[in-house]
Amino acid sequence: MNKVDYAKVSSDNIKFLLIKNNMSIRQLAEKIGVAPTTLNDSLKSKKGVAIDSLIKIADCFNLTVNDLCNSSLIELENTSKSDIMFINKFSLLDSHGRDIVSLIIDKELERIMNET
Repeated sequence: MNKVDYAKVSSDNIKFLLIKNNMSIRQLAEKIGVAPTTLNDSLKSKKGVAIDSLIKIADCFNLTVNDLCNSSLIELENTSKSDIMFINKFSLLDSHGRDIVSLIIDKELERIMNET
């Protein structure tokens, strides 16, 4: 039986929700009343996000703590592991970086569409 790493699962789910809801770590941190650096460090930590913060984050996204710790949250969205990794990297960018990456993606999609 495989042991579930709930800290990693919840961190991945939170990062996914940030992207899905076009929200920054800073915005979420402000909503739940913690310092952005604290939340960012917690998302990267092997210990994960503190339970009191998980409760507030779950409330923020109208979920339960169980939802945040359940690996099926991302699986329900039919998101591949490589997509999740991209989303996690994208979430670390500031708004300028996100704009640049979005512009590149839009240009590449336009190029692909024109080739067909």
